[in-house]
Formats: sequence, structure tokens, C-alpha cells
Amino acid sequence: MPDVYGSGWPHLPAWLLTWLATTDLRLWVYGLRPIYGLTRFLHLLGMSSFLGLLLLLEVMRLGLFPGATLQPVRRPVIVLMNGAFALTILTGLMLFLYDPIGVGLHTMFLPKLILVALGFVHAFYIERVALMRRPPWRRLSAAAALTIWVLVIGCSTWNAVERPLNPADVHRADPRDLRR
Repeated sequence: MPDVYGSGWPHLPAWLLTWLATTDLRLWVYGLRPIYGLTRFLHLLGMSSFLGLLLLLEVMRLGLFPGATLQPVRRPVIVLMNGAFALTILTGLMLFLYDPIGVGLHTMFLPKLILVALGFVHAFYIERVALMRRPPWRRLSAAAALTIWVLVIGCSTWNAVERPLNPADVHRADPRDLRR
């Protein structure tokens, strides 16, 4: 499939997206069109809640507020954050299934998926390594988590504003080339 966004970046395989677009699951999700707006709202709510709670925890781990503590509320905050993450993944999957070709060919969709997977591995495996309890490593880990999730938001934003090339424009000559 041609590079519809003109970036030249790798994307999910077109055959996979085409197959997915014709599955019964995708057709069922597409039939839920009346709740598409609600799904987008819940996705944004989950994503913003997750990022906000993550920011709260990681800023504390960075040591920016040395006198403050989250110990009394740490467990409920983590439960809320994990719930927001689950909501974001579930609604993101629904939004992807609604239009797998349109979503999957975006320039930053594949990097976003890779970053989400990296963030998940970081949170559930790297964070549990004993070395991460030492202050310098804990701060480095917090900075890594913040970087990963802010980049996920950046990829999402890029995808949201990216528009496909106009097929007619691909065949037109660039007027700057005609002056030479």
C-alpha cells in the first residue's frame, strides 16, 4: 500500500490491516457507530487520568517535593492509575477496530504501539528489579517512565492532526521544480 501520509515511516502491514478491516469483530465494532463519540471521550478520559496520576507518582519519585509523601494514598492512586490504563487500552482497541486501515497507516501509530509496550514492560518488569529501589536508579526510572508516556501522547497528537496526501497532488509537478 502506498505511503498515504508521505512520511516514508514504517507502518503496520497493509495486508494485516485489510484482513482486520473485514473481520466479523471489526464489522461488529463498526456497527456501534452511535457510541463512537462516547468511546473517544472515554479514551481521552482514561489517557488523561493515567498520565495525570503517573505524573504525580513519578514527580515524587524524581524527588522534586522532598518533604511531601504519598504513602497514605499510594495504593488507591496506583489502583486508579491501573484502571485508567485499562480503560485507555480497551477504548483504544475499540477505536482501532473501528477503522483499522485509517488508524494503522498513520505515521506515528506503530511507534506509539512500541512505546506503549515499552511503558508496560517498564512498569511491570523493570520497576520490580531490586536495583530500582536505590535513589539514583529510582530517579532514572521515573524519568524514563515520564519520557515514554509523554512520547506516547506526542505520537497520538501527531496522528490526530496528520492528514493523508491528496492523490491528485502526488501526480502534480511541484511548481518550484518548474523554475529551474
